Amino acid sequence: MARKKKKSRAGEINFYKAMTVLGLVLAGVLIYMFLESAPKLSKHDFHVATDTAGKCMTCHMAQDRNTPIMPHRPMEDCILCHKPQ
Repeated sequence: MARKKKKSRAGEINFYKAMTVLGLVLAGVLIYMFLESAPKLSKHDFHVATDTAGKCMTCHMAQDRNTPIMPHRPMEDCILCHKPQ
């Protein structure tokens, strides 16, 4: 009886390596886009980058002025996502 030759799996391995790299690049791009999606802090006297999140929350939760409502959970720091202009 003749033995079957083993098929080379180099093509399959290279395909899976390429798909892994492509998936990691795509995941990195999506994470970067998510983190950069927050709007920048506008240039106003009351937007101070060193203020605590609690001070920002007093305006954005009370609606005492023309401030927009903060549409997310309070974080420990606002400049983590919102970069000053």
